[in-house]
Amino acid sequence: MNNQQSDGVSRRKFIQSAGVVGAAGAAVAAGAVSLGTAVAGEKRGAKNVDCDYDVVVIGGGFAGVTAARDSMKNGYKTLVLEARNRLGGRTFSSEFAGHKVELGGTWIHWTQPFVWAEVQRYGLKLKETPEPFVEEQQTVRIVHEGQSIEPQLEDLIGISKAVKEYFGDAPKLWERPYDAKHTWNELLAVDSMSGADRLNQLKLTPLQRSFVDAYVAGVAHTTSDRASYADVARWWSLPGWNMTAFVDAAGRYSFKDGTISLINAMLDEGKPEVRLSTPVAKVEEQGNRVLITTQGGETIRAAAVIVAVPMNVLPRIAFTPALDPALVEAAKEKHSGSGIKVFMRTKGKLPGGGKRLGVAGSSHPLNLLVTYAKAEDHTIFVGFGADPDKLDIQDRDAVQAVVRSFYPDLEVEECYGYEWTLDPYAKGTYCSYKPNWLGKYYDHFQKDRGRVVFGQGDHGEGWRGFIDGAISAGSQAALRTRKLLG
Repeated sequence: MNNQQSDGVSRRKFIQSAGVVGAAGAAVAAGAVSLGTAVAGEKRGAKNVDCDYDVVVIGGGFAGVTAARDSMKNGYKTLVLEARNRLGGRTFSSEFAGHKVELGGTWIHWTQPFVWAEVQRYGLKLKETPEPFVEEQQTVRIVHEGQSIEPQLEDLIGISKAVKEYFGDAPKLWERPYDAKHTWNELLAVDSMSGADRLNQLKLTPLQRSFVDAYVAGVAHTTSDRASYADVARWWSLPGWNMTAFVDAAGRYSFKDGTISLINAMLDEGKPEVRLSTPVAKVEEQGNRVLITTQGGETIRAAAVIVAVPMNVLPRIAFTPALDPALVEAAKEKHSGSGIKVFMRTKGKLPGGGKRLGVAGSSHPLNLLVTYAKAEDHTIFVGFGADPDKLDIQDRDAVQAVVRSFYPDLEVEECYGYEWTLDPYAKGTYCSYKPNWLGKYYDHFQKDRGRVVFGQGDHGEGWRGFIDGAISAGSQAALRTRKLLG
């Protein structure tokens, strides 16, 4: 967050000193458990003979914590092994400039049934973006052909039509967004198409193209040429095929006390044992048990293992027998979600009041610039970009230059973000599929093998890649584990 950056104090130095431990040390304060500790679970013996635990869950994000809670409630002695010193995975509750922020996954919505059920279950409070939220006018600027343009009413009408045209096939591609096989032939017919390919099919004005391209990049968290059109169409379909629901589902409602508040509620109910700072090196099936070896050399015996780590980090763990080669191939190829998210404090009350939105296509360092929180002496913005190589989010001057390409009157005082692509236990942001991935890999994901059960939030139906999808994946993995163990 320094104004001046040198070769020694930039993004890679940042991740080495703060990354897997927590951005600027914020994780320990915001998390459920502290650095290097093990949290004792409810005292119970393992049901399965010659096992230390009935269930070991690898990964302490929402998928893993859900699987652990449910496994405990199913009567199994359960252990969570998390490589980082905090829980939450690719969600990360922190603070910036006096505001609670989320460095990873953030927003939820009632069209996301699994996470919304948890909100109701625990009575968690929500807030709206921007905070404080009031119905007010939004100024829009589109960076187009090197200029920051404020679209007129006729431009906005045309843009609205362009968005609808872009997603015009979504209802037939995803008639049932939780059942890809229902329209499998239709999906396979567009499987090779990228988000950019779909843009090229349409007769859009350059301004319309810039706007739609920005939202495609923002949705997929990658450039539109690397995003799967079918996957982007899934996002549009899940909240009901309209722009208002789409924007609200992806960027309006969040946890008042942070995503960690739900993690803590799940832990308090299930009371699994948790070990932090404990990366797993090996998983070996041996008849009626599985041996889990940590990087520290400890071996833990379990009746079943639930794998809940991001798909991109699967190759870090040695599995015996070896994993499905298609799983390994996909993990090494990596999904396309690899962009940036950066918070900015700008000087003074937002000029003119209201709220602001900045929009730019895939080639721009930031595709979306959104008002996040407002105060009397400053404003917080959050920006999303498709390519981390185009902007060092730790460099205030670089961020300032990009922000001024949208709104020249904004002065960035400091910036803050987390480098998920450099985090060895993430190697990317939320999962977005690449073109051809449905046909090539879909039937290989989330396929259990023996006593190794897969519950990764990157895969599955519905809101995969979201908090909602992670909770769904974890709960289903726990159900399958119960069937396995009896």
